[in-house]
Amino acid sequence: MRREQRQVFLLHLGTRQSIGPDDLRVIWATACESMDVRVSRRVQPGSSAEGGRPCYGLWVRRTFNRIAAEERLRAMLDARGFLFTLTPMPT
Repeated sequence: MRREQRQVFLLHLGTRQSIGPDDLRVIWATACESMDVRVSRRVQPGSSAEGGRPCYGLWVRRTFNRIAAEERLRAMLDARGFLFTLTPMPT
C-alpha cells in the first residue's frame, strides 16, 4: 500500500518576502535528505494590504527525522536572510 504525503510544516515568510516553488522544494528536500517531498503555496486572504500573505505547506511521504529536518530547514532559511515562522502540523 502506497503511503500518501502528509503536510508536516506550515511556513510563513516575512512581509514582502517570497520564495519560488523550485527553490523551496530544493531547500525542503535537502532538509529532509529525500527527494520524495512536495511544497504547496496558498494565500491567506486579508493578511496584508496587497490582498493576502502567502503561506507554504511542506509535505513528505516517507518517514524522516523531523527534528533534524527542522533544524536544517531553519538554518538554510536563516542563511538566506528570511524572516519566518515555521509551524509544525499535528501528526
